[in-house]
Amino acid sequence: MSRWLRFVLPVSAIIALVACGTAPPEPEPPTAVPATAVRVEGNHLVDPQGRTLRLRGFNLSGAEYSCIEGDGFFDTPDGRAPGDAVLKAIRRGWRGANAIRLPLNEQCWLGLPAAPKAYSGQAYRQAVRSFVGRLNANGFAVILDLHRSAPGDGVSKEQEQMPDRDHSPAFWTSMATTFRSGAVLFDLFNEPFPYATTNGDPAWTCWRAGGCTLRSVNTGRDYVAAGMDELIAAIRATGSQTVVLAGGIYWAESLTGWLKNKPTDPAGQLAASFHGYSFNVYCADVSCYDRDLAPVAEQVPLIAGEVGPSLHIDPTKVDENCPASAVLRGGWVDATLDWLDDHGAGWTAWSFNPWGDCWSLVKGWGGEPTPVWGVELRRRLAAA
Repeated sequence: MSRWLRFVLPVSAIIALVACGTAPPEPEPPTAVPATAVRVEGNHLVDPQGRTLRLRGFNLSGAEYSCIEGDGFFDTPDGRAPGDAVLKAIRRGWRGANAIRLPLNEQCWLGLPAAPKAYSGQAYRQAVRSFVGRLNANGFAVILDLHRSAPGDGVSKEQEQMPDRDHSPAFWTSMATTFRSGAVLFDLFNEPFPYATTNGDPAWTCWRAGGCTLRSVNTGRDYVAAGMDELIAAIRATGSQTVVLAGGIYWAESLTGWLKNKPTDPAGQLAASFHGYSFNVYCADVSCYDRDLAPVAEQVPLIAGEVGPSLHIDPTKVDENCPASAVLRGGWVDATLDWLDDHGAGWTAWSFNPWGDCWSLVKGWGGEPTPVWGVELRRRLAAA
């Protein structure tokens, strides 16, 4: 029985509703307070009034792959951004969420030849810009993530090891020029994994300074990587003061050398990003969080840009098929989110998409949570 029924309707009204088979209407969501700005102050984020702001919410995937595959701007039935009814459902049913991470595609944003014309260039930029505006108006800060990229004439269907000097600085110049205001953060590159190593000077130097030569996952050819310093410089050259997030190496799992190789940000608006999954190879427990994440969180804001559920599945098969039945209650994810909450870190869970698999937080765009992952995350958000 819903709380609305228990505390609002008199018993006689409930009997009448049951008798006629009519369900009571869903309660209206709280009035949206627009999100207008986010900035770094010390090792935490603050709102325009200087109040500490902890970002918690989820990813909304689709804009990073649907466009390049020719299916639309977003992974929705009509290929458009989720509508106002979806945002209303989020505010009504997922109270406590104040952040949405939005993965994007480099080729589609820049309108490069590799991207289908119908879903790239100005049309793609307008679709993203409009959706970000509606998210801000509904009270959500938006983390814009460079998720898919490819050097040269490559088609960005897979994640690269690092951003490329061919297009990635231009992507961030355009993004910084487009988003001059609003509660927006820039996640510089989804999951860097130069040399697929968890540590070591070559990987961290490549990550920070770029200039290293890597083999493209998408083209099979070598390309020159752009480093975090270059991407930040491209953003700051526009005059932008937007908060930037730099994820660690090894698919954003390792922050071992993050402080030693801390990127240069003349605006002082730098935060760190970590990705946590139960199948992480290097950093997947509290002892690692205490050792590697805590020192970073003491100096800059820490945001876990992706956090997944507890899973019982062969890690080597997780990208091929991860059924909803693989999700476990509690366990790893509770320990991880507890640690992040206790250390003042933000997080955005993967993902608010009705895919019907282990990653799905919702059954459909109406926002009904999935039985385990969705229910557990919604409960945690409501308790915030």
